[in-house]
Amino acid sequence: MIIFVKIMKNYLLAILSGILFSISWPIDGFIFFIFFGFVPLLFLAEKLINSNSSIKFFSYSYVSFIIFNIYTTSWIYYASPFGAISAILANSFFMALVMMLYFYSRKELKKRLSYFSLTIFWLTFEYIHLNWDLSWPWLTLGNSFSESLYLINWYEYTGVLGGSFWIILLNILFFEFFRTKNFTKIYSILFVLIVPILISNLISKQDSNLSSGKLNVVIVQPNVDPYKEKFSLSFTEQLNDFIVLAKTKLDSNTNLLVGPETALQEAIWESKVNYAESIIELKKLQLEYPKLNILLGASTYKFFKKEEERSATARQFRNEDLWYDIYNSAIYLSNSGDISIYHKTKLVPGAEKIPFPRLFNSFSALSVDLGGVSGSLGSQNSIESFKVSDFNLLPLICYESIYGDLNSNKVSDVLCIITNDGWWRNTKGYKQHFSYAKLRAVEQKRSIIRSANTGISAFISPNGDVSNVAGWDEQKVIKSQVETYNTVTFYNQYGDYLGRISSFISSIFIFMIFVKSKLN
Repeated sequence: MIIFVKIMKNYLLAILSGILFSISWPIDGFIFFIFFGFVPLLFLAEKLINSNSSIKFFSYSYVSFIIFNIYTTSWIYYASPFGAISAILANSFFMALVMMLYFYSRKELKKRLSYFSLTIFWLTFEYIHLNWDLSWPWLTLGNSFSESLYLINWYEYTGVLGGSFWIILLNILFFEFFRTKNFTKIYSILFVLIVPILISNLISKQDSNLSSGKLNVVIVQPNVDPYKEKFSLSFTEQLNDFIVLAKTKLDSNTNLLVGPETALQEAIWESKVNYAESIIELKKLQLEYPKLNILLGASTYKFFKKEEERSATARQFRNEDLWYDIYNSAIYLSNSGDISIYHKTKLVPGAEKIPFPRLFNSFSALSVDLGGVSGSLGSQNSIESFKVSDFNLLPLICYESIYGDLNSNKVSDVLCIITNDGWWRNTKGYKQHFSYAKLRAVEQKRSIIRSANTGISAFISPNGDVSNVAGWDEQKVIKSQVETYNTVTFYNQYGDYLGRISSFISSIFIFMIFVKSKLN
């Protein structure tokens, strides 16, 4: 009976940890609970440290993160039940694995060193999660401040990993305070909590990021149901509706018209892009508005000649020695008549690409179709930014807007996100996705033009302020004069340097733990 009570207390601590993480998350969370999420797990680690209970600690951690992942990302189920289950189970496993590494560190190393190792291991996990085949950085801890930007204007120096570092550090300090009940530790907590907020406030008042120019932009939100209408209505009907909507706001001074991801439903072969019916109609629109440049999404097809090197994801024509690839693309029609195509680089695991294809290719039939094609798409790129008037515009397609480092060392005066969030229905998913876009604005100190098929479309300023919103399930055209910026932030120059440094230090910690365990 006593053992059962102890186990139940341990599970209650694990559940409490999961709840604290969950109720701190945007859109409807209270951010300051995030500074206590690890505390119950740290208490569990102390309780089990003198026994050989690493597997028990892993199981308790897994319970915490299962709760966290289900609460925040269960909306994936609407697009893919298999994808939702896989993402929740796998992401919880990786998070629990980090905590088990900390547990080993706490057993073998000095206490302060083990605390430092927790910070380093977690940042390494988040950095790896940004860059490998199973990339799913939706729950990077630093993302939790997307609705509390007044706290993290310093992201222009650190990116979201700086927020993760801050969160873990405060969790450790609060744990030490609760463990020792030493009130002198309050000073350390207040210092670590308040100083970043003061720095954020000072940065927000700086006037150094002066605008370099302005663009007159029109965004069309077509509001086409991705399940019932997107692939059932003819592409000509959807294109005509798009043009009719655009004309309600276009004028002779409009520089840029933006449409969402896969706005064009015509199968467009890149070698014959000028002859595509959709492109011909859009060029006719440009004749009416000579200053007009157009950016919108499409699925494009590339044919490979026999002597040409094929992409890794190329597909073979049936019964022929001919190959082609399919891309989730952004097509840009400049007012000079040139056409440029950008291929999405960060593809959604399980939807747009099969991770580790040798292992998981047999599961491709279970993947969700988010663009009219299934299986792994191509991701080769031939362009980084588009020239709009005198400014450089960097396009980001859907999932790419979660990655801050994707924009690093790229020349841009303004960012443009095109997406189709209707797959997640009216859930937290599309709201979180929109909220995370504000983090990109703060990191890069750039205005963001965001066009979504079913919402949310809007204009976002460099400090994260939102204007001219087209909400969920709303067919709407919005218009604004967007300010451009040519200043370069520290984060734009160096990207996720905190993750790279942490990865190197993590290898040292793992070596130290291994050696210490052998010596003991």
